[in-house]
Amino acid sequence: MTPESASASRPADRVRRTMRKHAPTGAAQALDEASDRAEEVTRHPWFRKAARVGHVANGILHILIGLIAWSLAFGSAPQDADQSGAIQLLTTSPLGVGLVWLCAAGCVLLGLWYLSEAIWDRRSALDGVKDAGKAVVYVAIGVMFTVAALGGRQDSGESTSSASAALMSHPVGAVLLVVAGLVIIGIGGYHVYSGVTQRFMKDLRSSSRREVSRAIRVTGTIGYVAKGIVLALVGLLFVVATLQRDPEDATGMDGALKALLDQPLGPVLLACIGVGLMLFGVFACMRSRYEA
Repeated sequence: MTPESASASRPADRVRRTMRKHAPTGAAQALDEASDRAEEVTRHPWFRKAARVGHVANGILHILIGLIAWSLAFGSAPQDADQSGAIQLLTTSPLGVGLVWLCAAGCVLLGLWYLSEAIWDRRSALDGVKDAGKAVVYVAIGVMFTVAALGGRQDSGESTSSASAALMSHPVGAVLLVVAGLVIIGIGGYHVYSGVTQRFMKDLRSSSRREVSRAIRVTGTIGYVAKGIVLALVGLLFVVATLQRDPEDATGMDGALKALLDQPLGPVLLACIGVGLMLFGVFACMRSRYEA
């Protein structure tokens, strides 16, 4: 393949050709220029450095969720064991609202960076879908941070349960919930697979310091497995709640972690998951430094 033909096959070029085909000449040119400028911005080194703050924010969230889960295993928890609970806990920290705003900006920028990867730099259709999915997740987390910084309170478990109840009232909605649950179970399984095989290492640069590389492998392996288990439980609860027509059970991560308490050795299992989520948070913080 010649350089010219390789360039013509880039996803960004295909996007531009599609825009030119379906828009008037002037509009197509404007869209083309806007696309070029957007790509230039997201490729700027400073944009990439700023976007890495999103990984740190994600790490902080998982460390706090892990701490909440640990507290829940041995008594009561100060907040729900999910993103909204962790963010509310963060707002009461000494750094408070300023740190929440910084996390909000980092997550939104990281979401935009993943969106740019999906549009301009994906290697395959599957890569594009994965990057687009990550973009949605990080922008959504950024919105949650923003709401908290503005003084709003959120209960993601209650919101999830209410949305599930609305969907369960319609046959198509129930089917969508089951499909969503199965997809989440699949994502959880992929996390476990990535942790066990250390597949996550292919997205990271190696460190010249052996102890750092070892720490990345250990925290990533345990963290991915722990998060995968939690995601699989969340998906399973969606499926079971839908089949039983009980939206109260579809409460997201907080409900999944609390469900562990009802199992044999529940507190021990929940404590182990809490440690795993904290290690995933540490891994996410290190990822901000070593992501390729």
